[in-house]
Amino acid sequence: MTLLIQSSDVFKKTELHIKNDGSYHCTPFKGNIGSLPTLFNQDGEFLHEPNSYLFYLKAIKGAKDLNPCSQALLKYYQFLEVEQLKWDHFPPIKRLKPTYQFRSYLLKSIKSRELAHSTANHYMNHIKNYYLWTMSEGYLKIKREQEAPFKIEFINVNNLGMLAHIKPVFTVESSDLRIKVPRDSASKNIRPLSPLTQNALDLLIYSLPYASEELRLQVLLSIDTGMRVEEVSTFTLDALHTATPIAESQHRYEITLCPQATGVQTKFDKQRRIEISVDLLQALRKYQASERRLIRANKLYTKIKQLSVNEVLLNNKTITTLEQCRRHEPLFISQQGNPVTSETIKARWSELRIHIQQINETFKYRFHDLRATYGTYRLNDLLEANLGTIESLELLMGWMGHKNESTTWKYLRFLKRKEIFKVKFGILDSIMHEAIGDENE
Repeated sequence: MTLLIQSSDVFKKTELHIKNDGSYHCTPFKGNIGSLPTLFNQDGEFLHEPNSYLFYLKAIKGAKDLNPCSQALLKYYQFLEVEQLKWDHFPPIKRLKPTYQFRSYLLKSIKSRELAHSTANHYMNHIKNYYLWTMSEGYLKIKREQEAPFKIEFINVNNLGMLAHIKPVFTVESSDLRIKVPRDSASKNIRPLSPLTQNALDLLIYSLPYASEELRLQVLLSIDTGMRVEEVSTFTLDALHTATPIAESQHRYEITLCPQATGVQTKFDKQRRIEISVDLLQALRKYQASERRLIRANKLYTKIKQLSVNEVLLNNKTITTLEQCRRHEPLFISQQGNPVTSETIKARWSELRIHIQQINETFKYRFHDLRATYGTYRLNDLLEANLGTIESLELLMGWMGHKNESTTWKYLRFLKRKEIFKVKFGILDSIMHEAIGDENE
């Protein structure tokens, strides 16, 4: 069965040497791009085409996360192996082509509930892009249209954004391999929102004392600001120092998130300003100067000082992470002196969720749902304060860092359907005061 193995560091440039015994030795000297996912077939042979594609994505396109693509390629090549198909053989008959057979296999997996529609569609899209690359690089040569791996299609999509009156329809490129993802019948969204209800929020606040101080602050940071888990894990002291009061409010501040300026790893590397309550801001500043955190920070700086000595023994990812910490000190650090990762936060959240489920087994929220909680409750507060709908959505879009306005609009559609949000309340501020307000007084 095809295997996926994480390689050691890969270099763009190497030198070839001939040893005294006549053997060849390859020495890397420039362009370390870090570890790469690498595919091998059941006989342990290196799969040249997919691995070259993964190298292209990392070295040329600068892809940061190859996991989705590598998992799709692994699934595809395992399927080819089982069905004894060749990746580059495309008979004129459509149903005999490996790409369409793989699509049928994914549809069967969806029907048996082994795979979600969205996951299957992502797999198929990665395979489509892989074949487009192999054709452009000459690995796959198509002599006639009947032997193509798929057909390119152009689809008209209705524009649901604020500028829909100017351009009601836009066109996107797709293929006949795509798998349609069913939309939620009520929200019309592919991924319906799952913000915590008031009861769930009360239960969470009640259970936070059972969590570590770091997780408690990370949870509140996501609820109060709408930050993504990757942004929470890479939150820095430089970002904390940018806090400035909002002129229109005595209780909320704004903070700058930016990979270059403050070291916070935002989606799409975009800079944005987020809002934060004064209660949480004071709690973060208090934690910054706490003995608990300073002990951890000293361990981190010991590792940074040893970086030049141990650099040859460390992988590229570790070196890059420590260099980032040298430029921007992270707020959250593990007991071992390592910067906290998003995976660590998710793991600790899962443990807290298990504890909460002992009280109420229906509590099945993800950490990402805390972001949806912020967006939904905050939009409700803005609308209840009689701010215009467009102005409210524009504010929320900026705070949450949405790339497309249609993403922000789904919060408004959610509010219109839910009776719970028709009651006027400033839920976020009350949560912060209840969770941490007292200890700052």
